[in-house]
Amino acid sequence: MTARAKTPLSLLVGLSTTLREPVLEAMTDAATVVVAIDQDELPSRGVLSWRVRDASGPIDAGEFAIGDDCGACQLIEALLPLLETLAAREHWDHIVLAAPPAMEARPLVGALVSALPEIAVDTVTCVADAVLLVEQLSGDELLAERGLALGVPDRRNVAELTARQIEYADVCVLANAHRSTAAARLEHLLLHLNPRTSVTPADLAGVPRGPVARTGRFDFDAAEAWAGELAASDRVRPSGDGVTTVLWRSARPLHPARLNAALEDIVDGVVRSRGVVWLANRPTQRVRWESAGYSASLGTLGEWSETEHLAECTVVATGMGLDPARLQAILDACLLTESELADLDWTSLDDPFAGVL
Repeated sequence: MTARAKTPLSLLVGLSTTLREPVLEAMTDAATVVVAIDQDELPSRGVLSWRVRDASGPIDAGEFAIGDDCGACQLIEALLPLLETLAAREHWDHIVLAAPPAMEARPLVGALVSALPEIAVDTVTCVADAVLLVEQLSGDELLAERGLALGVPDRRNVAELTARQIEYADVCVLANAHRSTAAARLEHLLLHLNPRTSVTPADLAGVPRGPVARTGRFDFDAAEAWAGELAASDRVRPSGDGVTTVLWRSARPLHPARLNAALEDIVDGVVRSRGVVWLANRPTQRVRWESAGYSASLGTLGEWSETEHLAECTVVATGMGLDPARLQAILDACLLTESELADLDWTSLDDPFAGVL
């Protein structure tokens, strides 16, 4: 018996449901079934609306109820059986999934890869608004403040979501490029945030000028590697059009109090940074560093002894109009001095990050 071929799935993400519609049309052909999810009624009724259609018209529609727990987790749990049913019908040879605005591609793709072997993720496409992109990547506004949070516990900000959507995409559609005076700079920014991606502008009607579905470009290992820890020189792209990516590295640990006091200066001018750092008062612990817009966060990544790397600090930062020397000087000033390395009891240092690590 011949093994049944997997059904390719193209995923569409992006903050604007308006801008996604012409892209969604471009992803659809006569052999495609589309699952589109909206979150307009999530704040008022606690539901995500979904509809299924193909070239012949609407097929089905319904709602996913979202409770007080992780909204993205609940969406994935409710969505998988629907996708499984569509693939099992063998009536279409391509599925397009349009995610709600606040959904990141990574957790959704991870669930598809692990739970639905009959589906193969083919292309992840992100729609970016040329008019609002810099603003979306640069602020500290929470999704909840815009009515876009996926449930009560969702404390992500707009910059964090926007960056993560871009970083996982095989294709970035730059919509409204004709309304921007710096479209080339924005394309350069997208490629700094994700060198894996292909940037295609949209025309005046919002229709992408290049392929956005069934490209065969998705590579799970490559996507996961890029979305994970940024800690190597190959992450740095050539500067141009005012966009710069800086690699900062040190074999010394960071003084926790000085780092905490410098957070605002570190993220000033940086739209995105990620890496792994070594805090002096936590000598065995690998600490994840991440910032998006004006917000920075730290998290635990296990012990240094569990990796092949010696303890060190590595941060990759991307910004527009960023001064590399200034950023490196700020970070260097947060390191332990030579005398502190020799004489200080590191573990006795105050811990401003005790509530998050």
